[in-house]
Amino acid sequence: MILAGRREVRSFTRRERPLGRAALATRERLWERLAVPEEEWASLGVGLRDVVLDIGFGDGESLLTMAAGDPGRDYVGVEVYRTGVIKVLRGIEEQGPTNVRLIEADAHELLAKIGEGRIAAIQTFFPDPWPKTRHHKRRLVQERFLKEVVRVLRAGGLFHMATDWTQYAEAALDAVGAFPALTLEDEGRGARPCTRFERRGLRLGHEVRDLRFRKTV
Repeated sequence: MILAGRREVRSFTRRERPLGRAALATRERLWERLAVPEEEWASLGVGLRDVVLDIGFGDGESLLTMAAGDPGRDYVGVEVYRTGVIKVLRGIEEQGPTNVRLIEADAHELLAKIGEGRIAAIQTFFPDPWPKTRHHKRRLVQERFLKEVVRVLRAGGLFHMATDWTQYAEAALDAVGAFPALTLEDEGRGARPCTRFERRGLRLGHEVRDLRFRKTV
């Protein structure tokens, strides 16, 4: 008898409605020009320009703002939710940045294909906290993810996480402790803009934590 393999635990669930006509038209018009095709994932970070991976960019507010203020680096937004992807496609079309491209994929699948020491910075702002104890295994920032972060970051590269769930921040700090190559630089927000997700957390009385880790070796 063949036993079924264990189901992979993902940090997201798909609960999206089908895209409407306008969204489909936006994707049809812009996707080929602005997306990084899967066959090019392995070459991310090869070249003269630094690459910043923005994982789980949501509605794209911080991605577009940071890219506009940092034209010397290339920003690659990674997202699984199509509504967020459509918003950023429209934002790129309206605002005109030339240093933003998109990938619609699970971050784990992408990171596994990137060469070692290629990426200048990885950021994930307000990832799903999965607050219930039984769901903690779904959180993005834990050992499996951090192992890939350490592998693909170049020496001196930055990993920046922001969350409005104190328990998630503390769990992330504990998890990073297993990776001596990552050193907590500070808990400042740096150039990260305030986003809709952050404003919502503040209205609810949550404490926002920014954890910035530098790869030292």
